[in-house]
Amino acid sequence: MRFHKFVLTGLTALAGLGMASDAVAGGRNPGSLLLYPEFDNREGDVTLLTITNVADSGDDVTVEFVYIGRYDSQGGDAECEEFNRNAVLTPNDTLTLITNYHNPQHEQGYVYAFAKDDAGEPMAHNFLIGNLMTIDGIERFEYSMNPVAYEGLAGDLNGNGLRDMDGSEYEQNAQEILVPRFMGQGGGYQSELIFIGLTGGAAFETTVDFLIYNDNEEVFSDEYRFECWDRVYLTDISGIFDNDFLKNFTDHASNEILGAPGRESGWFRMEGHHASSTAVTLPDPAIYAVLLEKIGNRGAADLPFENGQNGNGALLARSLDGTF
Repeated sequence: MRFHKFVLTGLTALAGLGMASDAVAGGRNPGSLLLYPEFDNREGDVTLLTITNVADSGDDVTVEFVYIGRYDSQGGDAECEEFNRNAVLTPNDTLTLITNYHNPQHEQGYVYAFAKDDAGEPMAHNFLIGNLMTIDGIERFEYSMNPVAYEGLAGDLNGNGLRDMDGSEYEQNAQEILVPRFMGQGGGYQSELIFIGLTGGAAFETTVDFLIYNDNEEVFSDEYRFECWDRVYLTDISGIFDNDFLKNFTDHASNEILGAPGRESGWFRMEGHHASSTAVTLPDPAIYAVLLEKIGNRGAADLPFENGQNGNGALLARSLDGTF
């Protein structure tokens, strides 16, 4: 295992400073761009995606769906290629679809959707909300989550064809992702973490720094690397998440979890360290991540908390230098 124990004085480098991002902490407001952290078209899984236009008057709005496929329909590496669809929403309109029918080309990845004007250019239309629900089969609910909503501020100001999360076109991402609880892993507990790289683009590998806390304020560090999008078991990220490690090799609080002292818990924080292609390395990349808590065949998911602001995000560059 490659993790390290930190003393509390070593937290400054990773602790985000400044006010929380408006995207989540601002009250879950509607936006012009919605980032759905995953779609899952694997055999036996069904993903229901919903988008709703809560504007109660005005013109119709065109929404472009951009699927970023990490794995193709046969489970092979799709290298984060795009698959695009458009839909027109009238005021107060809602659309729910099964992603496998909407995009049969890819097995797993993520989706973003944004409002466009009549000329097909991105626009500020801060009336979009949505939801994502995953069903195991068609009868058994597994988990659901809302998309991340970004306030639209302007169109494509610099003409690079990207949805820039820089505080000019869309609001910025968080500097730091905060997950308030994880359960000690092992036995029936097999939780997963979804990662999305938001700096550089499809040709980049992103390194994420972790600070992981047990239930007695001890902190450990680790890192994880991924390309574009990933969904991975916590124990494949770090052995720190293992229940036996937390119980037997840390100075944990013996009476926690209160009411279930045999099961350990903790929390963690993440931020991007760098994103690299074969041509360039970009420091301080924006990322997003969502924890899927799994106990046996049951799951639960929620968006994390956010801290600070990072203006380096964009969806989704294709060049080796991340500029277009």
